[in-house]
Amino acid sequence: MSEPILTERRDSTLWLTINRPESHNALNRATTSQLVDGFRSAAADDTIRAVVLTAAGDRTFCAGADLKDRGTDSGFATSGAENPLVQVYRAMRACHKPIVGRINGAALGGGLGLVSACDLALAADHARFGTPEVKVGLFPMMITTYLVRQLPRRRYWEMAFLGEPLNAGEAERYHLINRAVPAAELDRHVADVLARLEANSPNALRAGKQALDLMQDMSIDQTLAYAELVIERLASSDEAREGMAAFAEKRKPHWATGVESRHG
Repeated sequence: MSEPILTERRDSTLWLTINRPESHNALNRATTSQLVDGFRSAAADDTIRAVVLTAAGDRTFCAGADLKDRGTDSGFATSGAENPLVQVYRAMRACHKPIVGRINGAALGGGLGLVSACDLALAADHARFGTPEVKVGLFPMMITTYLVRQLPRRRYWEMAFLGEPLNAGEAERYHLINRAVPAAELDRHVADVLARLEANSPNALRAGKQALDLMQDMSIDQTLAYAELVIERLASSDEAREGMAAFAEKRKPHWATGVESRHG
């Protein structure tokens, strides 16, 4: 029996691949548990610079919770703890490494939630994005947390109430994904994004991701106060000194790997 999540280290990037193509890469307990483990592992490893989240096949990225599961094994039961999909979203939020979604096909329900929880998302141009829950007596509850922050209210209400999907071009236009590209060019675009992330300061990316997450729930005064603290800490770090020296010397910076940057 194959693993529901394939975990692969490629240089400084951790690839997590949902591996249930026969079930449209739907999420069950085993899948969500291994995704949580993968994101937590990436967060704890200073040599990991980014995470790519993708899926097997070329038809479906993720169809959401597996509707064939019932009872305590389903993606909806909490068993006195957090909902399993919520656990995944929390693990993604706590992973202060850039998470790049490689969206190889349809992203529906909880799968759309995974897309919206990624920091960057590139999609094959045949991908569809939808919330069909109302068609089976459900509603997109957990993923609404992200989607109401990303999509225009009227457009999301239409998706949630009617269950009609967006195509890849519409998803790009509404900023649900960064870019829709021909399927044959998807890997090239993902590789380009990873190369550009690799060229940037890991300390700045880590601090920036955390700051962007926290700032969206702050008032303007709170945001400014928090930004003051973070930029002062970043400016006194070894990485900032190296970055500014490299700029002055017209060379590429040499970022430390495997260790947290020290602050002066």
